[in-house]
Amino acid sequence: MGKENTQLTVCLTLLLIPVIFSMFVPFALAQPAADSIGVDNASGYKNTTVSVPVTISNTQNGPVTCIIFDVSYDNNVINIVEVKKGTITTSWKSPTYCNFDWGTKVSIAYTGRDVEAIPNGMSGIIALLKFSVVGEPGETTEICVNNLQLSDLSGENVGFDTAPATDGTFTIVTNRTQTPSSNGSPSPTVSPTESLTVSPVAGSEGVGEAITPDATESVIPTATPTMTPSVLPATASPVKVSPSSLSSPSSAPTAMSTATPSPPGFDAIFAIAGVFAVAYLVLRRKKAQP
Repeated sequence: MGKENTQLTVCLTLLLIPVIFSMFVPFALAQPAADSIGVDNASGYKNTTVSVPVTISNTQNGPVTCIIFDVSYDNNVINIVEVKKGTITTSWKSPTYCNFDWGTKVSIAYTGRDVEAIPNGMSGIIALLKFSVVGEPGETTEICVNNLQLSDLSGENVGFDTAPATDGTFTIVTNRTQTPSSNGSPSPTVSPTESLTVSPVAGSEGVGEAITPDATESVIPTATPTMTPSVLPATASPVKVSPSSLSSPSSAPTAMSTATPSPPGFDAIFAIAGVFAVAYLVLRRKKAQP
């Protein structure tokens, strides 16, 4: 009876070991992941450079210490010329990248200190892709992020494509004035004529319409006649005010000169007469007394 109980216990234990192991293995081998990773839509002018951020949202099963991904795009429209660190990877090593016919492979990793790892629940920019715009105005290309790899502190637990990718579209903006580059928009003939209107065009890389020499010529004649009538009333108004201001002070002194001498003279005469009258009455009373 005792042997049978022992054998039954051993069999149950052997059956439960795989079950228990299968329950804990998924937690131990959970791969680093995130809710999303990718880029947004972007645009730029020909012969300029545009920085496009790569963002990650809500990291999980980390902390994350290394990120590798591919960026596919049309090389005839844009090219990656530089990759910089993002807002949540500022303390990491500088990113490395390699260009191919299909696009670019990017890799960025921490320096080895655990405090630099991206914790769970973090969202932000992991890298900045600097594109050189080489295509023609009006052309577009998709920017796709794929083949994502996220590594944790162990370096052995790697998640492959464990975050859905969000792709963007890059569009080369059509410039109406067809300037060759953003730096060459203020031409030497336009800048001396209207420097204030040309300078915003260069600063914003052609966001508004650049004013051509014909437009500046139409603005100058309309500005000069509007300024001349506004100045003439301003100069005429002091002339009308000056005679009235001169007449008012002339009447003021005459009124004051006639009024000032009379009151002080009468007051003095009445005061002196009163003094003499009082003195005379006092003397009469003294003489009348025996």
